Amino acid sequence: MAAKILPIETLQRLFRYEPETGNVYWIAEGKGRIKKKAAGTIVKAGYIGIMIDGKRHYAHRIAWSLHHGKHPADQLDHINGIKTDNRIVNLREATNSENGKNLSLNKNNKTGYSGVYFKANAWTAYIKVDYTNLYLGRFAQKEDAIAARLKAEQEFYGEWKRTRHENLR
Repeated sequence: MAAKILPIETLQRLFRYEPETGNVYWIAEGKGRIKKKAAGTIVKAGYIGIMIDGKRHYAHRIAWSLHHGKHPADQLDHINGIKTDNRIVNLREATNSENGKNLSLNKNNKTGYSGVYFKANAWTAYIKVDYTNLYLGRFAQKEDAIAARLKAEQEFYGEWKRTRHENLR
């Protein structure tokens, strides 16, 4: 878990942020602080973590706070799903439920699509809405199960559905 939120004034004294690149740079002098190199390292969760006084802070939260002059109300979502892409166009405020709609594929997924799996000689599709799995049907063809899932994503997730967001790359 990240450390306690630092005041905006403290962040402004310590860092500068480039919204076009998503990089956060140190301004303040100190041990291990290199001004010409983006601050932080990739941590186990896949985000960029920056140590301040022995506590980890996430670069995307620092970036948002510096750019908007206030801390996010809740969570931040990386629109394109790339946890190290902290460009301001790739960050948006999200509730836990909204953020969960933009999750990447589970590492055990074998179909290439969330909510689509093969079982008992048929393709099955489902979608999670308000913490409940909704059954979308069983299909003879994988493409039909995928189409059902994509239609449900558009209906239930809208702008939060997982897409490639080519315009953000």
